[in-house]
Amino acid sequence: MNEAGGPTSGTEVLDTLIDDVHIGDNLVIAGDDRAPLELIVERFIAAALGRLPLVIVTVAEPWSGPVPDGVTVLDWSAVTTGRTPELPGALPPDADLAAALTSVRAADQAVGTGAAFVFDRLSAVQAAWSDTAALELFLSSCPRLYRRRSLALWPVELSAHRPTFLRRLTEVTQVVVEVVADEAADGAEHEAAHGAAHGAADGAAEPTGPPTFVLTVRKADGRGSEVVGRSRRVAVSDGDLVPRGEATSTRQRLGSLIRAQRLSRELSQAEVARRVGISPSALSQVERGVRGPGGDTLVRLWEVLGVPFGPRPDADMGYLVSRRSGRERRVLQDGLTGERLLDDDLCGELWLVEVAAGAHGASGPFAVKRPESITVVRGVLDVTLGGRTETLHEGDALLATDASIGSWSNPATTPTEVHWHLLPALRPQVPR
Repeated sequence: MNEAGGPTSGTEVLDTLIDDVHIGDNLVIAGDDRAPLELIVERFIAAALGRLPLVIVTVAEPWSGPVPDGVTVLDWSAVTTGRTPELPGALPPDADLAAALTSVRAADQAVGTGAAFVFDRLSAVQAAWSDTAALELFLSSCPRLYRRRSLALWPVELSAHRPTFLRRLTEVTQVVVEVVADEAADGAEHEAAHGAAHGAADGAAEPTGPPTFVLTVRKADGRGSEVVGRSRRVAVSDGDLVPRGEATSTRQRLGSLIRAQRLSRELSQAEVARRVGISPSALSQVERGVRGPGGDTLVRLWEVLGVPFGPRPDADMGYLVSRRSGRERRVLQDGLTGERLLDDDLCGELWLVEVAAGAHGASGPFAVKRPESITVVRGVLDVTLGGRTETLHEGDALLATDASIGSWSNPATTPTEVHWHLLPALRPQVPR
């Protein structure tokens, strides 16, 4: 929790970079070989201790020492070390991924919604079982924890995984932040110190500062479009990450985005520059934010990198894809939040609505004069229409044609999720 009582990564500069941590976020922190991933993990754990139920998954090394109150440890290290730790629930050396997934689900059920999860590096899971197993763990756990409104931290080593693996993680999760060593800044400091050493009468070099890193947002669901590509230089100081210099400009964010797209396609600067028709040094300046590309150059870059530019490519293909990263959660009423999944003249509007535990309202969330349907995805929901109250359980569906949906309530102690479909007709008046 942060000072205002909201969710936090435990690192203020990271929270600020992504415009705050949201409930339900899975935070993928992808670092190079020098990135301070352990520090980020420690800060996350320290922020959750005593405030949220906390689940820690360890794979590479066995858990040592007592387990703090409010903490659940899932120790899978025996699969790697061959020695079963003396910890309740630890997996045996011959355990398979299915057993590991079962332990995650059991821990999730035990701690309930609104918990915090910290997973060992996925490279450790990969070493224990396989690359496929590491991906399956993520693909199974990430959506589940999002639905449960829990926070999760996933440290990932960039060099340990294939680009396809990293792309799949990015597609599924809510937040991806890349952490890489700031080679340019560290090199400049080294040269400055080297020059000072040769120029000083006593031959002693002036001390250099701590190594610096660049944090770059690669994905941030539910935030404004300006957040993706945002970067910040940081240094390690007093057990935390502290900002260095000013936040990056739009030109720098664009350059970082172009570089990320090029690397994800495993293309060299020279090859991309040749296809675009500019020099490699000019492309290097664009990627570093030294200068911005002209309009023609930018269009050619997107074409070469395969990035959609202009009208949506699926507009005339007979289908429509609504990406989670393009949606924002709205407050519809007290205790009622929603994300619009689809909005089309032919099919109407489809919303994913979450009803808080114990919440109730005197009128439907949408002021409409058209048919509505409700399908309960998880939980239970009471709705009143036509003078009757209907109780809908998980998997139940209701279609209201002539009767208007009136009051609603969630009688359970856990949140309810429903798909609320507004069929084509007059557009609803949704709070802005």
